[in-house]
This record gives sequence, C-alpha cells and structure tokens, in this order.
Amino acid sequence: MAATTRRMAPEARRAQLLDVTSDLVLREGYAAVSIDRVAREATIARTVVYAQFGNLQGLLEALLERTQQRAIEQVQAVLTGTGVRPDRADIDGLIVEAARTFGEMVLADPGTWRLALLPSDGAPSTLRERTEESRRAIRAIVQPVIRWITVERGGLEGVEDELAARAIVTLGEDAARLMIADPEAYPPERMAAFTGALLRTLRS
Repeated sequence: MAATTRRMAPEARRAQLLDVTSDLVLREGYAAVSIDRVAREATIARTVVYAQFGNLQGLLEALLERTQQRAIEQVQAVLTGTGVRPDRADIDGLIVEAARTFGEMVLADPGTWRLALLPSDGAPSTLRERTEESRRAIRAIVQPVIRWITVERGGLEGVEDELAARAIVTLGEDAARLMIADPEAYPPERMAAFTGALLRTLRS
C-alpha cells in the first residue's frame, strides 16, 4: 500500500518524524534507521522526510540536537526550579531537593534520557561529539553551583569545582540509567535519601 501524506504544519510534521525516529532507535538501534523505514513508520511518502531533513544524516543530527536541548533544559530546570541560588540558606536541603527533582524529570521523560545515554555502537559519528557537547554544557551549568556550595556550605575543603562537576554529571548519568532500568528499585526518593546521607557524611 502506498504511503499517504496527511496535511500537517511543518513544525508538527518535523516533531512527528523525530518522534518516530526516536522510537525506532530506542527499539532497534541506530542501524535500523533509514529514510524508507521512517517514512513507513510514519505512513507518509519518503519525499516528506527528505523535504524536512535533506538526508539521513540530517535526520539523525536533528534528533541528536533535540535530545541534547531537552536534556540541558531539564538540568537547568532542576537548578532553577529548586531554588539553588545563593539567597537560600538550607544548602543541603536544596541539594537533596535537586536530586529528587532530577529523578522525577528523568522518569517523566525516559525517552529523552534513554536516547541521551545510549551506547554509541552503530550511531552516527556525530553522536559522540554531541554527547560530549551535552556533558560540557551541563557541567557549565553545574560548576558555578558547586563553586558556591564549596564556599558557602563548608566541609568541602580542597574540592575542585571543575572535578566535582565532572563527577556529579557522571553520577547523574548512572543514576538516570538505574532509574530508567528499574524505577521501582531506584525511585527518586531513594536517590534523594542517598544524597542526604552522603551530605551528612561530608559534614562529619
């Protein structure tokens, strides 16, 4: 049966095709993605996919860019939404709240985080570059907060904010993997409780 093309606004069509591509990657990996396959999954003509993205590389790069943007925006929302800023006194409470909020965001949008944390096997060569770009951007958001915490909280003598930001991003990625793989065993509350216990240890 020939594919049909339903009328859809260009932005809505682009989002639809990126959603289809994301679902396909998460189910079967990057190797399964082709213009033909995406068009079949979306039940549209191949020409529509080409019109939106130019070619397969353009499609995959657009997906990586959207994933990167969503992940960065969510990390920013964690820090601004929980009030992690110098005019708040309960620093440990803010950190615990940020850990809980991050976990809730991961579970609310697991597709974005599964895609962001996928192994690079079979992925386009730009994936590693995009992934590292995302990490750098997230570290740039986290590092000033670490610097402030180091100064204001105490009990962190000798902690370098750059290395601490790298460690926290790595721990955050691992926590996201655990929560996505087994949300019942690793709920946000458990991650928040562990964060609180670790902070108490650093006080001693």
